[in-house]
Amino acid sequence: MRLKQQPSRLLALAVLIFGAVFLLACERTADLIPGEATPTPSSTAGAGEASPTPIVVNPDNTTGGSATGGRVIEDHQLALSIVQIMAVDDSAGFEEVRRYGTGVVVNAEEGLIATAYPVVDPVNGAGGRAYTSIVIATDREPGTPAQREFTATLVAADPTVDLAILRVTGDAGGQAIDPGTFDLPAVTLGDASIAGVGFGLRLFGYPGSADAEQVVETTQATITGQRGAAGRTGRTWFKMDARMPYGAAGGPAFDRFGALVGILAQDRYQPSGVVGMARPLDLLQALIDGAQGATSFDAPVYRDSSMPGSLDVAPDTGIFVSRPAFAENATETSSGTDLFDYETRFVQGLGTLYYEYVVNGAPDGAVIEEHWYLDGIEQQSLSSSQVWSGGTFGMIADRITAPSASGIPAGVWRLDVSVDGVLHASATAVVGVDVGTPSAVFQFAAAEATPDGNIQVAAFTGAGQILMMFDVAGMTGATQVEWHVFRDNNRVYTSPQVPWTFGPGGRFWVGYRPPEGVGPGVWELELHVNGTIVNVGTITLF
Repeated sequence: MRLKQQPSRLLALAVLIFGAVFLLACERTADLIPGEATPTPSSTAGAGEASPTPIVVNPDNTTGGSATGGRVIEDHQLALSIVQIMAVDDSAGFEEVRRYGTGVVVNAEEGLIATAYPVVDPVNGAGGRAYTSIVIATDREPGTPAQREFTATLVAADPTVDLAILRVTGDAGGQAIDPGTFDLPAVTLGDASIAGVGFGLRLFGYPGSADAEQVVETTQATITGQRGAAGRTGRTWFKMDARMPYGAAGGPAFDRFGALVGILAQDRYQPSGVVGMARPLDLLQALIDGAQGATSFDAPVYRDSSMPGSLDVAPDTGIFVSRPAFAENATETSSGTDLFDYETRFVQGLGTLYYEYVVNGAPDGAVIEEHWYLDGIEQQSLSSSQVWSGGTFGMIADRITAPSASGIPAGVWRLDVSVDGVLHASATAVVGVDVGTPSAVFQFAAAEATPDGNIQVAAFTGAGQILMMFDVAGMTGATQVEWHVFRDNNRVYTSPQVPWTFGPGGRFWVGYRPPEGVGPGVWELELHVNGTIVNVGTITLF
């Protein structure tokens, strides 16, 4: 599949072997759920049909039924717990649906709905509000279009794993509802620990497109592998052999009995892409627990619209390439290669460096280029191209290997991934060297920022948020950042830890959105990298 392989420029790298595994998943079309004349959970007959047959996936997958008492919950029953989510903005005097997604009821008494965080992330690329309300549409009669019925509030989230919890708080117009008004049933929580390769899933979601009828769709899938992340133990993604429309992001993945085992998600909200992976349920459980009684969530405000692996502006091509992830080991399965022992730093003498990345939204025939650099010098013997034939979603897993005992040459290795000549993602792996200490220089404060990290609106009293701009450097070894905000020497906010995925340096901003707006006083923001303060931004507002 490779189009070119140029000769090596460095004799020291001539011993490296380049092997590729191109992982493609077959496309499957979602099916409409048979409708019912009466949306009664115990009913089994579909309108105009003798007996709708529930999807039964992987019949030999007999484990996991204890959550449902061994009973298979049928599609039309599960559909009653699945809602459409719309992030709506009316700040300009007219309504615009900024994002479409799907959610699933996980606690009926408290009106809690699980979904994907990219669907409901309240911060836009300029640091302002991404939308003004979250509208919930329900399907009281499966097989019919969803109808707007409620509004909801974001009450818990973990942006590092793309998951969120909403609480239903109002009717379709935003007026507070009485207890008991929200009456949709909750799903049964299953056991994701038993879900491995070959495990059957039932996926549900809404299409999302404004041009399509918003009827919940379902399809069957099989888990084909897993993905992880540096700094976390265990798997953080299920890879699947089925695809759902982008509006299915946040929707449920059930086992064959109908117990929830995962939440469908995209790496980044992308209407031009599809949903091809799921987050395991165990990553959601802490959020469900933390949402009990919660009324709001202070979303971290930071520059997160950059190209993966860099602080450059993300290309506006409709194609998303995830930041390549590196690992020391991998296993071969019948479906491809699964990496494990994910890291960003590796010891000298490393024999094999594995990597993987997702391509979402690229057309077949696009040229995927990989450019490898060692300490800033391109290694043309490793750089290569291939013609994409993975459909709307696929993954590339690969490796570089040194057969000699000395291992891969030490240094800072960087992988850039381009599609049709446009750089879409970058990542760095450090092998056997010290990359120094991160640093930051405070530049200025703003109320809104441009996509490239400059002032769009200067900070002022009464603004909705305050942003502090830093020029960061030496971030190759950074793994996480956080920030503490002070007003007149009083701490008013501490952000959650945010994984550093933005490359070695550039313009980066973080901020805070006070509940009552930005007031007068001395505002200070401490930027922490890997637990150490690297700089403090200060501004006085009158």
